[in-house]
Amino acid sequence: MILFIIDGKFTIEVEKLSSYRVINLIFKNGEISNKLEKIHINVLENNPVTYIYYNLKKKKIYVGETNGFRRRHYEHLIETNPKVDYREYKNCLVIYSSLFDKSSILDLESLILNYMVAESDMTKFVLANGNNGQTELVYKNKEEILTEVFYKLWSNELHTLGLVDNPNIEELRESLLFKYSPFKQLSSKQKTIVEEIEKDVTKKYLVEAPAGSGKSVLFTNLAFSLAEKDPALKIGLITTGNLTRQFNLIFKSIGLNEKLTVKTGSQLIMDAKSNGKKYDIIIVDEAHKLKKYYRKGHPNARKHLNEGDEEITLLEDLTNGLVLLYDPYQGIKPQNIRPSEIRKLTNDYQNLLLMQQFRIGGNGDFSGEDFLKGILYGLQLSEDKDFNSKVFEEDYFKIAGTFKEVIDYVDDYSHAYPKTTNRVIAGYCREWVSNSGKKENKGKTMKELPYDWNVDGVQKRWNSTYEDWVKKANSEKEIGSIHAIQGYDLNYSGVIVGNDITVKDGKIVAVPENYKDIGGTPVKEGFNLSELTEYILNIYYVLLSRGIDGCTVYFEDKNIEKLFKERVGL
Repeated sequence: MILFIIDGKFTIEVEKLSSYRVINLIFKNGEISNKLEKIHINVLENNPVTYIYYNLKKKKIYVGETNGFRRRHYEHLIETNPKVDYREYKNCLVIYSSLFDKSSILDLESLILNYMVAESDMTKFVLANGNNGQTELVYKNKEEILTEVFYKLWSNELHTLGLVDNPNIEELRESLLFKYSPFKQLSSKQKTIVEEIEKDVTKKYLVEAPAGSGKSVLFTNLAFSLAEKDPALKIGLITTGNLTRQFNLIFKSIGLNEKLTVKTGSQLIMDAKSNGKKYDIIIVDEAHKLKKYYRKGHPNARKHLNEGDEEITLLEDLTNGLVLLYDPYQGIKPQNIRPSEIRKLTNDYQNLLLMQQFRIGGNGDFSGEDFLKGILYGLQLSEDKDFNSKVFEEDYFKIAGTFKEVIDYVDDYSHAYPKTTNRVIAGYCREWVSNSGKKENKGKTMKELPYDWNVDGVQKRWNSTYEDWVKKANSEKEIGSIHAIQGYDLNYSGVIVGNDITVKDGKIVAVPENYKDIGGTPVKEGFNLSELTEYILNIYYVLLSRGIDGCTVYFEDKNIEKLFKERVGL
């Protein structure tokens, strides 16, 4: 049985084996106007509940949890300087269950918030919640709360009341807004790092974290937490160009878009220079993509840089506090500041490590950390052999024999699991002849553009856009380059390791003539083959670390395939 109170009257719907109940309260100037029966008064006074205040007309929502709703409601009404006057809420949905305890109502609160953020670009709801810095909850009936309470609540009552636009949980789970939500429960290490930085925002921090370790979740949580604790704090936020829109949508969903605006490094530096702006703290996501002056780079990417400049020092001129979220293996261009240079520039920074792997789950025998270590060792980026090679023998990882096989792998999984995000991605080993901006392609429709790839009878084009490429409908038919995929997650990834690397004397080396990223090669007079090799290998490390549920790789150069197999134990 599910109980609704609508317009002051009880409406009862029978649902056998329902694991929860709801009460929909109606407010008049903050006071409960429903006539309540004794049983429901008891629930509101004594039971652990999760609750959702809402005003559909004003698009405002607040989600909370408490062991005594009546008391908590009146505490809300007398709060000083709340984000929103609680008297503006016209309704409150109170969820209760015999399954609930303190952990489960906290978890349900977190689930509701994260999924509401995931569809905030559609609903336009603004969540008035603060950041509680909650760590990951582990309790005995967690799975039951997820499947029997949250899933059903989301697709039934919340959807019926207009609090939910998309009842499909699987689709929302793939949203970047969901993945980077500032309400995500943090690991104990993530929480420790947030707390360490909050102790002194005037210091400088280098947070070293590999692919899939939760840098971007840390980024949104830290920014949100700092803004909540000190509204006067001037916070600068930096990420890559293909992710700025997503992060700005997240901060808009929690009503902080005027306070927290995410820019690229060049945008923030140029804006600060033109307006004389200074910050109390600047937080940089994907700090390995910070730039130095490089005359061969794209003019728009270096117009804020003079010869000898690099962005870390320019950012230090704008703030006392600086946080760099950084992976030494993800610098992919000569214009990026090299790891050795970053070490020198950050010599006096406080170093913090975030090593846990969240993207690739593994199983009882191996972990995501094993896979990343194995990839680094297999590509000769590291000589650390301390990984379980079983990760390369299981279903997660496969080596394709042909180009067509890796294309079919992604197509097969897309058909079998239509709610998942699966793409083919590759090293920059083909020219971008399909670029619609090229003179010879002016006026051509998408179908008329030439193909960049023609292998095994399969014709494909490079990504037609960089920003939000993964979310574009046409991207399933394209091959993504590093510039379109860095910072994104996939479920199943098909990776093409191209002929821009080969093996000489037992070492992986770049093949410059086969590397087609114009802005990615060192200038001729300063050309360094080992430097180019490092950039290309970093690209393949990034590409090979995108898949959450599976990764199949095709090696164009069979000597690379042979060496990789030998090193990872295949």
